[in-house]
Amino acid sequence: MEKRFPGILKIIEEKKDELQKKEAVIITEETAFTGETILTIEKNNRKLYLAGRRDPSAHPQNQISVLGRIFPNAPVFILGMGNIHYLEELVNTTDQSVIILIYEPLFSVFYKQLERIDFEEIFAGRTLAFIIEGINDDGFEALAATMLQGDKIPYMKYFVLPNYIELCKKQVSHFLDILVKKAENYYVNIGTKMFFTPYQAENFYHNVKYIPECYKAFQLFRLIPSDIPAFVVAAGPSLNKNIKELKRAKNKSFIIAVDTAVKPLLRERIEPDLFATLDGIKPLEVVETEQAKNLPMLTKVTAARSIMDYHTGKKFFYDEGYQYVHKLFQMNGKTIEGFPTGGSVATLAFSLACHLGFRKIIFVGQDLAYTDHKSHADGTFQDVMPEENTEKFIKVPGNYEEEVPTLKNLDGYRKWFEEYIEWWQKRHDTEFINATEGGAKIKGTILMTLAEVIDQECTKEVDIQACINSLEPVFNIQEQEKIIAYFHDTPNQVHAIVSLAQEGRKLYAQLDKLCQKGNLDKRAYVKILKKVKRNRKKIEENPNFELLSESMTRAEQIIRSGQYLRKNTIADGGIELARQGKKYMELLEEYAQILEAYTRETVGKAELSAGKAGLVTE
Repeated sequence: MEKRFPGILKIIEEKKDELQKKEAVIITEETAFTGETILTIEKNNRKLYLAGRRDPSAHPQNQISVLGRIFPNAPVFILGMGNIHYLEELVNTTDQSVIILIYEPLFSVFYKQLERIDFEEIFAGRTLAFIIEGINDDGFEALAATMLQGDKIPYMKYFVLPNYIELCKKQVSHFLDILVKKAENYYVNIGTKMFFTPYQAENFYHNVKYIPECYKAFQLFRLIPSDIPAFVVAAGPSLNKNIKELKRAKNKSFIIAVDTAVKPLLRERIEPDLFATLDGIKPLEVVETEQAKNLPMLTKVTAARSIMDYHTGKKFFYDEGYQYVHKLFQMNGKTIEGFPTGGSVATLAFSLACHLGFRKIIFVGQDLAYTDHKSHADGTFQDVMPEENTEKFIKVPGNYEEEVPTLKNLDGYRKWFEEYIEWWQKRHDTEFINATEGGAKIKGTILMTLAEVIDQECTKEVDIQACINSLEPVFNIQEQEKIIAYFHDTPNQVHAIVSLAQEGRKLYAQLDKLCQKGNLDKRAYVKILKKVKRNRKKIEENPNFELLSESMTRAEQIIRSGQYLRKNTIADGGIELARQGKKYMELLEEYAQILEAYTRETVGKAELSAGKAGLVTE
C-alpha cells in the first residue's frame, strides 16, 4: 500500500487509535465451511458476517455475473472490503483496463485486511483506488467524477457488500448519492434516457452506412496548427450580442459550432470550420440550409438520421464504444479513437478542441442560462426567440449579473465544464477564455469580450478549409468492400441472438423445474448454471448485443427487481433467478426479432455508391 500510495502509512498510524475507538466494533475471525477464514463484526450486541459462511466466494461470483458484461475501461465501484473475494473476482474476470474503486466505510475492517491480504498480488498491475473512511473519504466525490468523465457512466458498475447497509447506513447512502448525482448530471434525468433509448438502435443501423467513407475526429490532430485559438460557438441567447465579431476570427482561428448555432452564423455569412451534432432526435430544421450541407461535421453513429442524410460533406466520427464499429475498424487493421464528450453537443465540441491540442480555447454563446429570459439565440428555432417565464428557474452566479436563471440540465453541463477544465489544466498548458457576453459563470475561465479576444489572439492567417480538404477517408475501396460484406451478414448475427434467447429461456425453465422439486440435486443445479453462464456469454459477445441492451430498459428493471431479495435456501434463490431469467430472455427474443427485421432493410441492403459520401440503401 505504501508503494502504491506514498505517505499513507504515516496517516494510518496517526489516525488508527482514534478511528478504531470511534467505530467501537469488534472484528473476529471464523472458519467457513470451505475452510477459509472469514470476518465477523460485533456492534451494539449484534454479530454480522462479512462473507458467506457456506462458501465466501460464491456470492461474489454470482453477484458479479448478474451485473452483466463489464466492458474494457469501465469504472467499477465497490463499497466494502470485508469479503476480498469481490475484488479477486473482478480482477480475474475483467479486462486489465477496468478501473476499480473500493470505498471502505469502516477503518477497522481496512486495517484488519492489511494484516491478512497481500494487496500487491491482487493489484497485479491494475489501476485501483482506495477511499477509506477517516483517511481520505473527503476525496471520494472528486475521484468518482474523474473516473466517470465523459461517457463512462453508461458502463459504470457498482455494488454494496453484504451487511454494510446494517453497519454503515449513512456512509452507504452517501456512496450511492454521489453515484446517482453523477449519473443524473450525465443523463439529466432518467426520463431523458428513457426518451432517447428507443431511437439508438434504429439510428445506429441507419447511420452506420456512412462509416466506410468516413473520417475520424483525430485525423484533425496536428493537421490544424495548435498555436491559433479555437472558438467553441454555442447558441446561447447572448450570441445575439457579439456574433458579428466572429467574422474577424475567420481564417485566423478554428471555429467549431454546435448544430443550433449553424444557421445564426451562416445568416451573418460566417462559415464554421466544423459543426457538431449529437442528439438522436434533433430536428433537421436547425441546420436545414444549403450552405450547411457541405460543412465538415463532427458526429456519432447514433445521431439524428434526418441530419445525417441531409448532410453531404465530410463526416468526422469518434469512438462511442460500440463493438460493432470497433469490428469494422479491426477487420481492416485500424482503430477509432474516443474522448470524453460530456453528454451535450457543446461539451462534445469543447472536448474535441481540448484533444486537438489548442492552447487557447474560447467560449462564445455558452450561456448555460436563460440570458434576457431566452433559451437560444435568435435564428435557431425561430427568427426571433420569445422571452419565457423564468420565475421558478434555479439561479446561478452570472458572468455580468449577480444571478441568472437556468435549468437543472444546463447547470449540470456548467458543472461538467468546470470539473473538466480543472482536470485538463492539471495536465496541459491550456488557457480557457469565456467570451460569452452574458449567461452563467464557468469557473476556470478568464472573462473577456469577444472583440478583445479577437484583437489579442487572432493574429495568424491559416487556411483551415485547405487543411481539411487535404484529408482522405479512413478506408480505401477494398476495405470499404469488406465492410459492406460485414453489413450484409449483420441480420444473421442478430438472428443468432434470437436463437440464443430461445435457448436461454429453456435453460431457465429447466432451472425452475429443478428448484421446485424437493431435495435439490446440487450437481444438476450447478450444471444448469454453467450452461446459463455460457449462454449469456455468447449473447454478450455478439457485437449487436450492446444496441439491444440499450433498448431494454424494461428488461433491466426485471433483473434489478429481485436483486436485493433475501432467499433462505439455494432452491428459493434458483426459483427467483429462473423467474428473472425467463422474462429477460422473452424480452430479448422479442427485441432481437424486431432488430433483425430492421437490419435486413438497412445494413442488409447496403451498397457502395460511387461519387457520393457514404452508402445508399435501396
